[in-house]
Amino acid sequence: MLTYIDFHLKYTLTVIGVLSLITRPFINRTEVFKIAVISAIAFVYTTPWDNYVIYRDAWNYSPDRVLAIIGYAPIEEYMFFIIQTVLTSLWALLCVRWSTPCLNFNHDKRSYQLIRWVPITILTIVTIVGYKLVIPGQGTFYLGCILCWVSPVIIFLWYGAGNFFVKKIIPSTFAIVVPSLYLCWIDQLALKENIWHINEKTSLNIFIVEDLPIEEAFFFFVVNLIIVLAGTCFDKASGVIETYTSEYPLRFSISWKYVCQLFSAFATSEYNMPQIVTGDIKESIEIITVASKSFTTASFLFPAGIRLDLIILYSFCRVTDDMIDDELDVEKKKRMFELTGRFINELFHDRKSDYDVQTKPQELKIDWTKYESELTDRELSCFRALSRIAFYLPRKPFDELLAGYKWDIEGRLIRNEDDLLLYSTYVAGSVGALCVYVMMYRCDNDKYDLVENYDYVIEKAYQMGRALQLVNIARDIVTDSETLGRCYVPTEYMDDEEEEVRILWHEKQPRSLGDKKLKKYSTRLIHLANKQQIESLDAIRCLPHVTRGSVLATTDIYRGLVSAILSSPTYPTRASLSKRKKILIGLNSLYIKSIQYVV
Repeated sequence: MLTYIDFHLKYTLTVIGVLSLITRPFINRTEVFKIAVISAIAFVYTTPWDNYVIYRDAWNYSPDRVLAIIGYAPIEEYMFFIIQTVLTSLWALLCVRWSTPCLNFNHDKRSYQLIRWVPITILTIVTIVGYKLVIPGQGTFYLGCILCWVSPVIIFLWYGAGNFFVKKIIPSTFAIVVPSLYLCWIDQLALKENIWHINEKTSLNIFIVEDLPIEEAFFFFVVNLIIVLAGTCFDKASGVIETYTSEYPLRFSISWKYVCQLFSAFATSEYNMPQIVTGDIKESIEIITVASKSFTTASFLFPAGIRLDLIILYSFCRVTDDMIDDELDVEKKKRMFELTGRFINELFHDRKSDYDVQTKPQELKIDWTKYESELTDRELSCFRALSRIAFYLPRKPFDELLAGYKWDIEGRLIRNEDDLLLYSTYVAGSVGALCVYVMMYRCDNDKYDLVENYDYVIEKAYQMGRALQLVNIARDIVTDSETLGRCYVPTEYMDDEEEEVRILWHEKQPRSLGDKKLKKYSTRLIHLANKQQIESLDAIRCLPHVTRGSVLATTDIYRGLVSAILSSPTYPTRASLSKRKKILIGLNSLYIKSIQYVV
């Protein structure tokens, strides 16, 4: 005999356990807070309704199948309110987390209003119809109870996040339909086992499948719609806060002030917010998608806020690097370098030290007209996007980045490994340090201090950046020579420095060195990169908990290029990994290798 508690142990709690394991790398305080709030509201809102429906004999329970009754409902029934919310929320997390929130904003006022008010009007009519159908003892009673119970909630949620939901309609639909089908299936089993019984007198007696009334299937669908839509409301509000930091200055915290800010963001219509902000972010995303497929893949492993600011940071570095590399005119190169330097000076003119940062957003008074005449629209977008998050970033890494650009403009040779590590520090170690600041500011744990307590982590971030840059150099010996006329292989590695520098820098004929020599240089660079990475990995333990697996996966995906280089019988022009390989590496890092850093 299957009891109600057996039903939960066998069919619902086990699924929650499995989903908890799958979502482990993506669960943070924000997600826990979201699920807890939705569950609490679901419990409070559903309890009186459920008791009323049972009181009116729409359904009943076998006394020998339940533990105890509170009011009119079994204890296990109250458990179901929470269980369904958690189960669907965990599944929805896997379905909808993969897009950057600001990409789902609707800035067109006309379509925004249509998407908002047409469904609300229909739902208002449905609510009225539902109340008219709620006639105790009649066949429409159960359906009417469902309609007048769910419609007002959906109206409220749709008002704030309907447009956001529509933008994510495919993953959101998947998030609703799959758990609905599963719950219908186990509900059918429970009805067959007579754990509970639907009163034929208060039901339409239309069955989707054997023993499953249409009201039960409709109930699970609309409840899951509410759960997913409620999660969407939270995601939309968080996305608005993270996108428009200056308008919503509070970071995540379980406090009344933050909850009020969250509600304000939920109620905000995105078309009223500055469209230029999301336009700049979209430009940044397009740059990264083209420039670095490895980074694009890895970025999805981070929480949305961290992902967003990493994209902004990385795209600025990418576009300023291209401003130097892609320009053939030396004088214009220098002018672009000076322009970038002037911009950095404007961003950080009031900082008291190299690593001084702010904790609250501040509006910078930058005269953009002087940049508009020099920069393309794409470049200008990246500059503007960075200016909005620069308040919590330190100046020193940007100065180091400029030093790396100056190195390239001057065409300096890398003589030895000390030169190589210094150059890698400038162009990549600096970015690694900035990434740490992004993760610490955008994480949802208040205990992480941004400034002086993380010297060790910052040092190791520089080292990890150097490791990834060395892999880059090992991969791009041919590409750097043919396209840029550069070589980052230390001249001390070379058998004939003068001849090989001439071939790589001036003739741009790297293949004339032969695969054996190219492979030898590449392998030596990889060994140096391995040493840097091994020494830096332990610092992952000091990062915010939610970022550890993602950081490990990001570095592993990027360093997957090493195996592609070493396994090739010849030196590949530009080694790369397939999307499938990147995903497999990421999953292995997230679920297996990261365990040592999160326990």
